This record gives sequence, C-alpha cells and structure tokens, in this order.
Amino acid sequence: MPWLAETDLGSARGFVREIAEARTVADLRRSALSGLAELVPADVLTWDRVELATGAVCHEVVPADAEPIGVFEAIVRRAADHPLLRAHAARRRPALRLSEVVEARRLAISELYGDLLYRSGVAYGIAIGVRTGRGEAVVAGLGRTEREFSERDREVLDLVRPGLEVALRSAEAQGCLVRALVATAVSGTAIVLLDNYGEIEHSSLDGERWLAEHFGAAEHPGWLPGAVAGWLALPPRPALVSVRDGRRLTIHLLPGDPHALLLEEEVASFRPDALYRLGLTPRETEVLCAATAIEDEANIAWELFLSLHAVRERFASLEAKLGVRTVAEAVAQALRESV
Repeated sequence: MPWLAETDLGSARGFVREIAEARTVADLRRSALSGLAELVPADVLTWDRVELATGAVCHEVVPADAEPIGVFEAIVRRAADHPLLRAHAARRRPALRLSEVVEARRLAISELYGDLLYRSGVAYGIAIGVRTGRGEAVVAGLGRTEREFSERDREVLDLVRPGLEVALRSAEAQGCLVRALVATAVSGTAIVLLDNYGEIEHSSLDGERWLAEHFGAAEHPGWLPGAVAGWLALPPRPALVSVRDGRRLTIHLLPGDPHALLLEEEVASFRPDALYRLGLTPRETEVLCAATAIEDEANIAWELFLSLHAVRERFASLEAKLGVRTVAEAVAQALRESV
C-alpha cells in the first residue's frame, strides 16, 4: 500500500474497532459516517441501502440539510439512476470515484449533477459498497466541493471496507435477534433494549407500559422514567423493585449486556378492569379472589359464608365463561389479564 502512512493504518484499525462495537444498524451508521469523515475528509456523506432485486434506494445524507429537500427521491428512483450506486449494486468492487464511472462531460449536463450534486456542493465523489447478506447492498459515499479524492483516500476506504461489512452483518443479525426476543417475551416478562444513549430502542408489548405505571411517565417519549435512568447510571445496579397496586415489578440487567433490561411482573391481585373485560359477575369475582389465597373449596365456603354447593356452582360458571377446566386455570388467566 504505497500511498498509506503508518498513521493511516492506525486510524483505519481504530475505525474498524469502533464500528465493531455498534449494537444496532443505526448506531453503526452514525459511527461509520462519523469515522469515515475523519479518515477521508469530506463535505457531504451519504448512506444508501439498495435492494438488489428491485434497485430501490433508502437514502440518508449528512449533514441532513446538505441536499435540497425531496430532490434525491425525485431524481434517483432506482440505483440505476446514480452511477456510483449502480456500480456498487452490480457487483463487489473496490472504492470508486465518481469520475471513474461517468464521463465529466456527461455528468455536467445530467439532471443528477445540475439538480442534486451541484446544489449540494458535491463536485467530486467516492464510494464503497458492502453486502448485508439480506439481498441488499449498502453504499457509503463521500463528496467534496473542491479537490478530487486521491489514491491515498481510495486505499484507506478499501482498507476499512471488509471491517465495515463484517460490522454491518453483525449489527443486522443482532437486530433480528433483538426483535425476535422482544416479540416472544413470555407472559409476565418483558424486554426493553436501550441504545448507546440510554434511550429505548426496542420494547416488548408491555415493557414501556409497565415502566410508566410503576415509575411514572418519562420526560420525553423514548426516554426511561427518571427513577429507572438513575438506577441504571449507578453501578453495581442490583435488581430494581417496585410494588404498586398489588403488582410487583422487578428489573434486572441481562447478564453481559448493559443495554438490555429484563422486566418481570408478579400480580398479587386482580385489576378491576381486567375482571370487567372477562365479563365476571360480582359473585364470580368474589370466589375467584378467594381462590387466590385458599385452595380448599370448603374453606372458601366458610370464609365467604356460602354453602359448598354455591361455591362449586360459581366455580363452574367461572370455568365455563373463561373456557378453562380448573379454578387454578381461571386464576392464572385473570392474573394474566391483570398484567
């Protein structure tokens, strides 16, 4: 690598180490664009996700106001409409300069240049492309107003390209795992995943609701309630417990991951609105509540001043209404509804 100094090699290694720590694709994108701008100074950076089967493009630009609003979407309807996207979507390539894939004369009279690149201050461009493994390519582009990108710039980008692909695939796989974990949390548990800034990135269906019910609403959407954020900020972080309205919520950090919270809620009493949703009568509710603390039917009858026959009649009505076979199943279902 004749164009690279020892400092370039060190910077490239540092870039790959940093992006390897990204937990999500969003974190990786932010880290990669910031790091690329340090490795190869540029005025405008772009991140384009290209669906290889259709050529559809999802586009992001940094800084966000670098391009006229809506112009990219109007001009680049598919990857084929942009020379660098077209080239990297076609096959794996080393870093490519814009001048290498389109003649300067043709570019100068194109709608792409006149309405988008020129107005964005991009006279020179270079891009690298990586494959996500999901039928997509991600093309990271850098643009300058003045001064063409050098051979040194190309070699630096080629040096970090394999690390970027590995980090991107890892973040994609972790994202799939996280979404599956959040979606399949068992009854009575929830998972809340945080980003690197401590904000909620993914949550099971009940996760954010439980946090709000036990600790109050957060100051802003996506933030943790103050009490939970304070607990998270102070190691060693033993389990955080809240008991409220007959419900006990315990929050743990998942082992080995400071960004993943496991929430477990135990319900010691039924929520009135849950029993209403189940369509239970006051008499059915009375024996159901007694059954949570007393197993023997005779003792329930004694406690409620009812005959054994009346207790059994109400239990039979409960089981039929809830579609269960035992009183224990009826109690479990009512508790689940109360979570």
